[in-house]
Amino acid sequence: MNMHKLIQHILSITIVLVVNGCSSTNIKNDNNAGTDKDLLQLRTEADQAYQNNDLQLSEQHYETLIKELPEEALHWFRLGNIYVRTNRPYAAMNLYREAVIRDPKFAKAWYNLGVVQLKQTAFSLNEMLIYTDKTDPLYEKAETMLNEITNIIQE
Repeated sequence: MNMHKLIQHILSITIVLVVNGCSSTNIKNDNNAGTDKDLLQLRTEADQAYQNNDLQLSEQHYETLIKELPEEALHWFRLGNIYVRTNRPYAAMNLYREAVIRDPKFAKAWYNLGVVQLKQTAFSLNEMLIYTDKTDPLYEKAETMLNEITNIIQE
């Protein structure tokens, strides 16, 4: 993550924490992290688990963070990446969409969404080629499209 994005996320969390600190109720979550400090600690633990490729733990933490801080695009993005890595592409696409709703300039989320969609299209075309007769007029078109998509994905 570049320094600009890191500062932006820290400022976003700080603003949320200040606003929540001024409200009459405390943030609660499933991990009984009833304070702002607990959410910051949870974010740190989620990021560490993610960096260490501990997908199960990072998934749990990011799910909690999404419930508590749903406006944070990075949480949705990271959970989308986890879902891709654990072979849940349709759920990942939904999470990437949630990320770009929250931050329409989030290029990595747009890019990952496009790559997952291309891979799903390639999978569908490959299945078509397995089950469709080679004399079908769409067979050749599907084969060409699959080759082009495969080339794009490999770049």
